[in-house]
Amino acid sequence: MAHLILGIDIGTTEIKAVLAEVSWRDVNVLATYVEPVPRPEDVAHRLPPMEAQVIASQAEDLAEDEADAGVPGAEPTPQPTETPPPWVFGLADLLKKHNLEYQEVHTSVPGAEVTTHFLTLPFDNRRRIEQILPFELENIVPFNLETMHVAFDVLGKAPEGGFKVMVCITPKENIKKFLGHLAQAGVDPKKVGVIPFSLYGAATLQLPEEQGAYALVDFGRHYTDLTLVNKGELLNLRSIPMGGAMLDEKLAKALSIDADRARELKETKADLRVDDKVAQVLRESLEPLLVRLRQVLQGARSQYGVEITRLYILGRGSLLRGLDDLLADELGVDVARFTSLPAGSPVNNSDDEQINQARFAAALAEVHSGVGPLRNMKLNLRLGEFFYRKQRTAMKASIRSAVVVGVVILALLLYNVVASNMQKRKYHQALSDQVVQIYLKAFPGVPPTQPLQQFQAQIGKTMDKYKTVGFLGEGDLRALDVIKQLSEAIPPDITVDIKKIDLTPDLLKFEGECNAFDDVDKIENVLAGLTGFKSVKKESSRSVSEKVKFKFSVHLTDRERSAAAGARTQPKAKTKTRTK
Repeated sequence: MAHLILGIDIGTTEIKAVLAEVSWRDVNVLATYVEPVPRPEDVAHRLPPMEAQVIASQAEDLAEDEADAGVPGAEPTPQPTETPPPWVFGLADLLKKHNLEYQEVHTSVPGAEVTTHFLTLPFDNRRRIEQILPFELENIVPFNLETMHVAFDVLGKAPEGGFKVMVCITPKENIKKFLGHLAQAGVDPKKVGVIPFSLYGAATLQLPEEQGAYALVDFGRHYTDLTLVNKGELLNLRSIPMGGAMLDEKLAKALSIDADRARELKETKADLRVDDKVAQVLRESLEPLLVRLRQVLQGARSQYGVEITRLYILGRGSLLRGLDDLLADELGVDVARFTSLPAGSPVNNSDDEQINQARFAAALAEVHSGVGPLRNMKLNLRLGEFFYRKQRTAMKASIRSAVVVGVVILALLLYNVVASNMQKRKYHQALSDQVVQIYLKAFPGVPPTQPLQQFQAQIGKTMDKYKTVGFLGEGDLRALDVIKQLSEAIPPDITVDIKKIDLTPDLLKFEGECNAFDDVDKIENVLAGLTGFKSVKKESSRSVSEKVKFKFSVHLTDRERSAAAGARTQPKAKTKTRTK
């Protein structure tokens, strides 16, 4: 069953949104919207949208109380709050103006907010990657991971073997503020991606036949984002802190005009192909950006052995007349404008088609996320402590309904066999349709071809997802909490090298080596006092090559410990012998 997804791209000067009807395999774009971001001075007097609604509701309640009691009521006093960024008001205005209805919201953060690393790992299991990622990153990143939010996506097999994993690291405080600002606009996104990675999704949609090495260049207000692709596979993401605002400032200074007038002049009259003062100033202002673009192209050549031969430009900054010719001449590559909207897509504004084609790439990719060609793109910053709460509630409801639906499906399938033996083909088809409808109510958007097998598989997937939320042992520990306690428990004066970790809902086993037997005893004593660890057993410790190797078993529940104790106390059967 199709549902409505709203993809939002929050820019510095305007907010772009795409509303689409999404089913299991198809995406039908229903509408596109654009709302300018108001200037800070225009919204300085306004309350955050959601707070304004609350105060208006309080005023109505007080008025009703006054009417009922016949006494004057007090006016609600707005609580002092930090003024949100102007885009919050723009987003709220967009939603209110068009009265949009949707089931999900997908959006992205700017590339400049994220530090990206590419790793090669020997496996692609997401749970195992979550366990080892902190250890892989601690020697790579220069900041404290405790204050960072880490998300990743498996991009596919690496040419040298193993799997290529893209890791995105963002300060937790930034994610918290971003989600808080969205909440002030009345939006709770199910998915939060990264704009340059969303542009890779847009390229996958719009350039399926492009087999060479190319780059998408998104010219924004303050940043220029680059997405490097080779033969359909992502190479790298870059964000350069230069954009249209830099050109406006230099043009305003050169012509002694204000920045708004300079921007208007740049967008309506400037042409880099002509020989006048405006074009000369803009060409000179673009030189630092051209230098950085050359460095990126040279880096692709030296790091990946790939020659970038084509640039696809997009964003409002790309509309500067003559920019494509300047890039082609200075960088020695082919330059084309990126087409973000499929033919026939509805556009709810009167702007030129070239402007619309330059602006909707990221928002369009967001509504396609997880569907069709982008079904394997699973990067989402709404994980861990920023987990989408409605999804957890939906999982619990899905598990409860799945049990009831399972009984119904099994009964219907049994009756289906009887009906088939009685040659009641018409009634058989009606029952099959009914099974599919019941299945779709439990798992919307996934039409079944083999209902029973797919139902069992869906229950297994749901249970696996539910377990990743937490619930190890008897203390509602998450897997990451157990790994964290183990890491923090080891005294700092002991040098320990953990070689292997096995973790189940009831038992933690790990192996490693240290310098002395006393260190092993210290580790055992510390682990025994940790919350959630029911019992600690040292399975072995031995000296090997001037190191002491050890193995520990930590029981997370009394059930596992009781089973182990029962096995040890089980009496051995006596052997009876007979003599003649």
